[in-house]
Amino acid sequence: MSLTTAYRKLTQDEFMAEARERFGSDPLLWAFRCPHCGDIASPADFKAAGAPPGMAGQECIGRSLGALKKPAPTNTRGCDWAAYGLFRGPWEVVVPAEDGKPEASIWAFPLAEPATSDD
Repeated sequence: MSLTTAYRKLTQDEFMAEARERFGSDPLLWAFRCPHCGDIASPADFKAAGAPPGMAGQECIGRSLGALKKPAPTNTRGCDWAAYGLFRGPWEVVVPAEDGKPEASIWAFPLAEPATSDD
């Protein structure tokens, strides 16, 4: 199954502003949707799984939960997809030049839609 998401290019500032608007100022609560399996995970989810929180938005949480093991567990969430490598993530976030380093692109998963409350 593939949930292909359209390519989108944002500056780092645009990305940060959109994430804050959707999820607030705590980056641990910013949620990303895997473009392959649709799982939604935040840096807090990665941290709870014992994985680096910075991998959120670049890897599906399934990679941290064993999806790369052979055979892959069937009772876990996510998949083995990553936004870097052979298949790039659908979002390109352009980081400005700084400290003598040139402008660079970081490939990422799209931000998820914020949770809605029916209460």
